[in-house]
Amino acid sequence: MRITLIALLFISATHVAAESPMQKTYPPEVCEKISGTIDFLLELTAQHWDKLGKQPKNEKAALELSWTMDLAANYTTIYTAFCEKSD
Repeated sequence: MRITLIALLFISATHVAAESPMQKTYPPEVCEKISGTIDFLLELTAQHWDKLGKQPKNEKAALELSWTMDLAANYTTIYTAFCEKSD
């Protein structure tokens, strides 16, 4: 009986914790900087696409494009997680 009660308490405690996760948000000025960085990276991505379009076999240009796109995607994930308000 004691084990069942402990298990029940443990399950209810984890259920409550799962329903109310701690929401961390960044201050607006940090979010603005992240947004500006995303804009810069997207602009840079367009430049890399143009460079790669002129030289399709240029592996360095392809690598730079891939790196820039990955970085923009990562920053976007961070912005979505910590800057967008959930209703």
